[in-house]
Amino acid sequence: MSRRGNGEGTIYFSQKLNRWCGQVVLGTQDNGKLRRKSIYGKTRKEVKDKMLELQTKPVLDKDKHTVGMLCREIIEDKLRMNEINENSYKRALYTFGYINNSFLGDIELQSVTTRDIKLFLSSITKYSNSVIDKIYQLLNKAFKRAIDRNIIIKNPMDFEEVKKPKSNKLDRNVVSLSVEEELKFITALNDDNSKYKPLLLFMLFTGVRIGEALALEWNDIDFKNSKIHIRNSLTRDKNDKVIIGDKTKTKNSVRDLQITTRIGQILEQISKEYNLLFQDEKGLISPSQVNSYIIRLNKRYKISPELHTHMLRHTYATRCIEAGMNIKVLQKNLGHAKISTTLDTYASVLSKFQEDENEKVENYLNNIGLH
Repeated sequence: MSRRGNGEGTIYFSQKLNRWCGQVVLGTQDNGKLRRKSIYGKTRKEVKDKMLELQTKPVLDKDKHTVGMLCREIIEDKLRMNEINENSYKRALYTFGYINNSFLGDIELQSVTTRDIKLFLSSITKYSNSVIDKIYQLLNKAFKRAIDRNIIIKNPMDFEEVKKPKSNKLDRNVVSLSVEEELKFITALNDDNSKYKPLLLFMLFTGVRIGEALALEWNDIDFKNSKIHIRNSLTRDKNDKVIIGDKTKTKNSVRDLQITTRIGQILEQISKEYNLLFQDEKGLISPSQVNSYIIRLNKRYKISPELHTHMLRHTYATRCIEAGMNIKVLQKNLGHAKISTTLDTYASVLSKFQEDENEKVENYLNNIGLH
């Protein structure tokens, strides 16, 4: 005999099963039919409690609300809202792939356990810390969005036992040219006299990224106020073609750099034939073209064990630190969003000067009589 509780659904005792049973309606399916769920328990109260729990818990379609699907939605929303460009979108899809191609990507959001998260996170330690950071952030955003939509109540990544893993790989130290290698590099550029010489010297003494340098227009050069306006960067469109984007790598990358005497001399060497500072008769110069040239130059002149365009940025930062530049000024010049990025990136360089800085303090204290 069926008995109805106080609005919680149908509850009855089954002689055949020798236990209490319940059936609750949990919304409708896509085809319009009612979605019913059967519950079993040793007591009527146990069944009633289970049914009430189900009724207050949002129901999902297994085929539509997986971890992977919500991660993909977040990335698509960013592209749609113009938060990221097409090149950043493609990089984000790589991050998404690590999640979606794992067992975690197919799990329904409500079914994810802390054990699932821990197993997944332990499986990505083979990647670099930067990749792990991106995966962890995307996963965390997905669960936060699920909470906002009342899909889940708690973020499983907030539990104490779930921690962001560390890579098995050693973090690569910043590689920059020594003073001797930098001098050899400049000498090689002068001897070779390539069309890339002004570009590479400009990068070496400003620390700008290769994409930022190649996107510079003469309108960005303010000789009157001795400023260089960094406003955008090269990127790639959906067809993987190099184009000038309408923004820099991050919003903090938008910045003004001072035209020093040295930079002014480099700018004087650049032809004003084109709208862009660094362009040839074929149009845009791609970063890969420049990097290929610098590798060939290094092979020919044996400047350093390795050499690529981003090392010029690191070399600039290293010389600035050696000269005693304020770290906040360096952060702004490099276009880092957070000072922690500058400190972390150049920690190995800064540590070289720790002993000297401590000695300065010791000498100062002795000079003022604090022996």
